[in-house]
Amino acid sequence: MVFDDLHQYLDFLSKKKDLLVIDDSVDPEIELTYILSEEQRIGKGRAVLFSNVRGSFVPAVGNLYSTQAKMDAVLGGSPTEIGKRLQNLVKIAQGTDSLLSKGFELLRELSGIRPKVSSSLPSSVEVLPQVDLGRYPVSKTWPDDAGRFITLPMVITKDPVTGERNAGMYRLQVFDSETTGMHWHIHKGGAEHMDEYRKVDRMDVAVVIGSDPLTMFSAVAPLPNGLDEFSFTGLISKKRMELVKGQTVDLEYPKNFEIVLEGYVDPSETRVEGPFGDHTGYYSLQEEFPVFHIKKIIERKNRIYPTTIVGKLWQEDVIMGKAIERIFLPLIQTQVPEIVDINTMEEAVFHNMVVVSIRKRFPGHAKKVMFSLWGMGQLMFSKIIVIVDSDINVHDRKQVIWAMTTRIDPQRDVFIIPGAVTDTLDHPSQILNYGSKMGIDATRKGKSEGYDRVWPEVLDIPEELKNSMNARWKKIWS
Repeated sequence: MVFDDLHQYLDFLSKKKDLLVIDDSVDPEIELTYILSEEQRIGKGRAVLFSNVRGSFVPAVGNLYSTQAKMDAVLGGSPTEIGKRLQNLVKIAQGTDSLLSKGFELLRELSGIRPKVSSSLPSSVEVLPQVDLGRYPVSKTWPDDAGRFITLPMVITKDPVTGERNAGMYRLQVFDSETTGMHWHIHKGGAEHMDEYRKVDRMDVAVVIGSDPLTMFSAVAPLPNGLDEFSFTGLISKKRMELVKGQTVDLEYPKNFEIVLEGYVDPSETRVEGPFGDHTGYYSLQEEFPVFHIKKIIERKNRIYPTTIVGKLWQEDVIMGKAIERIFLPLIQTQVPEIVDINTMEEAVFHNMVVVSIRKRFPGHAKKVMFSLWGMGQLMFSKIIVIVDSDINVHDRKQVIWAMTTRIDPQRDVFIIPGAVTDTLDHPSQILNYGSKMGIDATRKGKSEGYDRVWPEVLDIPEELKNSMNARWKKIWS
């Protein structure tokens, strides 16, 4: 099902009894965080609608992606199914497939990729007479946060040369009623666009807070250059996104928005932002970041403010992160076909440790795969990559640790790469955005890699013997 907007999605969750409505007064500082986190910790994982947030007349909602069932509903299928669909798009017709039938299939799949743009706002919205962020239930999520942060925004920018759009999810620290920080990292699309504007002038920015759940999710997807987030939404939903032209900015944004902040960033202006309790489980510290100035606010008449909580495991960003892993694995396999499976480990905050199983064929094969991944999109942030053989289930921690400890010689199979790209939030790096990588080759070695001993066989019982014994002793386990 493709949800038209946030309200339709909440109606769907309510019918599924997957939406908790809290009418009691809730403090947006810490208390709202605790309720959302506790809902996750106890395993219920319901979305939570706060109708009475202290200091605001606008309701807030969180945990929109907090379970796999929700994620499947948002995507219209499992992440694995979506990934296979995307992989099929880049495959050339083979065997009995005709180019004509492949062409018709592509037409069906790509029917929604180009957004429709309208010049008029929908009748269900209003332009506020003055800019005032204080009207919204923006939360302070952790005790030592520098203030209140907008945590689920779609920040929309445009390349001044190519006109290419980007919609990224970058937190916004509220400085005052009309100014926020703009926490885009140096490697992200928004920051790349801002670099182009250093040669021109100040940069138009539109921030959408609330849309349909698939479009909001698209803002965190690691898309390749040339495919913007609204086209991605249309590709997944097979339905063209409806955009509307900005009122004071030369940008387009989703017509089904809840709240839109139109404004600008001056590339020459920065301000100290943070600290902020981040998805690493630590506070990301104070750094200089650009400043977002808001010129106009437009909102839906029955608007709802969506929010998300990040912090120590486990929050809903784990569900979102694993969905991204499953969606993009088939595309990664298209480029590196020897890969069997990947586990971006949530305990390692996804990019800090990635375990990859491969069909090993030649000496140095593990290193070849590591370097391929370090050169591929946001996988460049992977701090540690562990390569295991295809007999290891990368999602079984016991098997992974067994392989890491029984198939490596540390001097030979562990290596460090200095002077490499790191994630902006990687606080152990001695220099911001610049540190080192570790590769661990936990595959079996042979003579071609200088291993002159006999590699022992793994303990196992032959399949035919297992089957016969299971047939005989089935009564024991039935």
